[in-house]
Amino acid sequence: MLPFSLPFARPEYLYLLVLLPAFGILSIVVSRKRKASLAQFGRPETVAGLSSLRPGSRRRARLLLFAGLTSLIVAAAGPRWGKGGETGVVVGRDLVVVLDLSRSMTANDMADLRYQQRWQAARAGIEALLARVQSRGGHRLGLVVFAAKPWIVCPLTSDYDHFRARLEEFSPNAPPPEIRPEPEEQITSGTGIGAAIRMALAAHDPRFPGYQDILLLSDGDGPGVEVESEGGIKDAADRQVPVHTVGLGDPTRPTEIVFGDGESVEFVGTKLQEGVLKDVARLTRGEYLAAKRDLPPMGDWFMTTIEPRPSRELSDDAMPQPRDRAVWFVAVGVLLLFLAWAIEP
Repeated sequence: MLPFSLPFARPEYLYLLVLLPAFGILSIVVSRKRKASLAQFGRPETVAGLSSLRPGSRRRARLLLFAGLTSLIVAAAGPRWGKGGETGVVVGRDLVVVLDLSRSMTANDMADLRYQQRWQAARAGIEALLARVQSRGGHRLGLVVFAAKPWIVCPLTSDYDHFRARLEEFSPNAPPPEIRPEPEEQITSGTGIGAAIRMALAAHDPRFPGYQDILLLSDGDGPGVEVESEGGIKDAADRQVPVHTVGLGDPTRPTEIVFGDGESVEFVGTKLQEGVLKDVARLTRGEYLAAKRDLPPMGDWFMTTIEPRPSRELSDDAMPQPRDRAVWFVAVGVLLLFLAWAIEP
């Protein structure tokens, strides 16, 4: 995958552009062989003077040929930009992102100095995914945040700016009251992965079974997580909705975080519990991405894992999508190839 965001539906086709230099080298080799053959009949300047061909016509034909091929390759990549595209049919999948905002996600053990806390790296990964989805259009995203309890903060939408705005509102340093238990409330775990999966399932559109995914970003750490997550895993498996998981944090040694304040301060060690997240992915037929201490490459992950899967067609409640501009490049490419054929000696 390309390591940056581009306004193309299928950016992987841009790799075909590397073939053009190879064609250029082949063209130079053929040209030299032709000159060598002409030299057998006399001096090249004299032979060229006897020719009825206009000087430079072959060179112009080659340039037009390369320009036409470039335009067709860009068209194959599906260029998309501009607002006000058709709202009749939107093709894509539905993905509910589940972000862990429990206290352990504040652990300061990530390698990137810009995103040292686990939740910061997770949010940066989601933003990279969002940029890739937005450049393609068609997919819908939803957002669930959780700690002891889950809360859906953005229902499924193709309004990517709204999704981004909601994502930027939350952090475990100031968690919303909706994800914290009441003083008298009994909870199984402070990291309610199972409950969060259930809420993500409820956020999915029942009209489109088979075109749905859940993406969980977490460290999997917390007392009783294995038991608490069992119900959500079973529900996702029964509905055949894959839960893809991203593991964040150092899996080898605990990182200390502070619980409490004032006189009741407690230092607790936390590390990435990969076994929990691997089980969630395996039992729901999802994929596990081991980001560990690195920034998760969510944009590339989306293009290789979600984008190739079957897409649903959404014909109502659709937000305007970027316009497909491929036809422009096809028209230009065909015109250039025709001109190259017309002037080729």
